[in-house]
Amino acid sequence: MRTAPESVTSQLIVLFKLAFPIILGNFAYALLGITDIMMAGMAGTPDQAGVAVGGSFFFPAMTFIIGMISALHPVISRHCGANTREKIPAEHIHSVLACIIVAALLMVLLLGLSFFAIDMDADQRMEDIAKEYVIYIAFTMPLLALTVNARAYCEAMGNTRATFYFGTLAVVLNVPLNYVFIFGKFGMPELGGAGCGAASLVSMAISTVIIYSYVMLHPQLKNHSWLKNRDSISLDRLKSFLKLSLPLGISSSVECSCFTLIALLLSPLGPMEVSAHTITMSLTNFVFNIPLSLGIASSIMVGYAIGRNSLTTLRHNIQASYASMLFSIVVSVAILFFGSEALPALFSKDPQVLALASTLMLFAAVNQSFEGIQTIQAFILRGFKDTASILLVTVIAFYCVALPLGYTLCYGYLILPGAELFFEEGLTGPRGFWIGLLAGLLSASILYRIRVLHHWRDIKSKIAAAEASPQSPASAGAAP
Repeated sequence: MRTAPESVTSQLIVLFKLAFPIILGNFAYALLGITDIMMAGMAGTPDQAGVAVGGSFFFPAMTFIIGMISALHPVISRHCGANTREKIPAEHIHSVLACIIVAALLMVLLLGLSFFAIDMDADQRMEDIAKEYVIYIAFTMPLLALTVNARAYCEAMGNTRATFYFGTLAVVLNVPLNYVFIFGKFGMPELGGAGCGAASLVSMAISTVIIYSYVMLHPQLKNHSWLKNRDSISLDRLKSFLKLSLPLGISSSVECSCFTLIALLLSPLGPMEVSAHTITMSLTNFVFNIPLSLGIASSIMVGYAIGRNSLTTLRHNIQASYASMLFSIVVSVAILFFGSEALPALFSKDPQVLALASTLMLFAAVNQSFEGIQTIQAFILRGFKDTASILLVTVIAFYCVALPLGYTLCYGYLILPGAELFFEEGLTGPRGFWIGLLAGLLSASILYRIRVLHHWRDIKSKIAAAEASPQSPASAGAAP
């Protein structure tokens, strides 16, 4: 990463340069789950349902690892800002070890769940596919830990194009491998929907080899990865990274499990409500990659400014992050609002499902405003290495606010006055859960803002004296 510019506008340009390849790469990764479901459907409805059930076990585990590794961004970017890159290999190898340990535990957990937690008397084929899919996908966990570590390393070093390259590679590998293993082509066994899991395992192994080859050959990356570490392994350093990263892994899984739980809580209402909610959530999760990617870039830049020991640069970086948040909100809301009818039609032909999904898309568009606000601020806090508060706020927002409020509205235990003016059924059904999510995201946005201001004031008092150029009290003390 080049020397940080000294204006909000130029910092915003740097942020978008970092974030744009991440956005494209994350969109590509998001397509993997969609293509698995679509191609499994080519083998039959039970196969498609089995993969969907298996995915409900895999996604929380995957988000746990991805959440953990987001702690690496500020660690490395601080060293880049402080010009102490020689310390990066030791930091990197401890992150790799921490993630592999957790990934191995998750692999064992997934294998156990595949034998003891998947029991569907209604359809034996669906149960068999779900079990086999989870078994295959469990063995990808250590490879996932290695791959996301390499990806986070590249991003923190300022090479975010790697995310785009390898996101595209994952899709290019996964689609033909799905075809090969689902239908048993080129001498491979015909696995049906479970072939999606086998394809993921093979494509992950290939991707791991290629991404580390890329790191070892790239002139700006090859000298600072964990493969070049010469320091001994330190138990204290390993514990330190686990302390920093585990709250992020847990918070990511908590948020992911919340959405899964909403689908289960809606199931007594019938398949129409569940389908409409699932379609809306799938599209929202896809659009979420915009604030997510901008947030990753924000955490890198905040960490870089702290490592550089520059209060002015830090303020500009935070202000640029908030400016990018506005861009994220406008684009995300526009996609969900203007696509409220056309996008759900890609997933279903049932007119009742589409009518409800179109309504829920409007709720999702409003929610995305606060999703953008809370996501960017959460990643700013990652730049400050404040991960414990992220876990606390996530639990409060989703399990203390969103789920209880959503449930009481959904089943009519709480009736908000005036709701019937907009919807004949008021805010019952899935609408209630989307109002609950809105309240949860609003709560998170407020709590994160308070925490960002706390860190700003704290660090201002610590590094103001180290500013390269003297700043006036008004300039140095303005809230970002």
